[in-house]
Amino acid sequence: MRGWLILSVTLVTGFVLGIGAATKGPAVVAPYLPSKVGGAHERIEGQVVRKQRDGNRLLVKVATAQGPMLVAFTQKVGDLDVLLDSGDTITLVTAGYATFVDDPGLDRVKAPTTARVPSPPPSGTASGPTH
Repeated sequence: MRGWLILSVTLVTGFVLGIGAATKGPAVVAPYLPSKVGGAHERIEGQVVRKQRDGNRLLVKVATAQGPMLVAFTQKVGDLDVLLDSGDTITLVTAGYATFVDDPGLDRVKAPTTARVPSPPPSGTASGPTH
């Protein structure tokens, strides 16, 4: 009889702890995880309208389907300043659309597509021995 009591109490305790960890666990653990790891994220695609370097941060105005966004990057500012140009299409990883966003994840950068004109073939004959 004592064995069944221990088994039942262990089962109920495990069930309660499992339910508690599933419901309250993410809220308790989220402050200790990097922002790009925890939580629900959405990919927002938009076009870079303008960028401005402001000391240790890069401000980028992005036109999205939801509306305009002002994105502030404070990490890897120099690299992003070289990478991003007006007209580029970028995909941001954020918690959702917001007018002002600080340090979102940058998933993809796509340069504007332009029609490439093939260069003309070189004029003249090839230099080399002739027979």
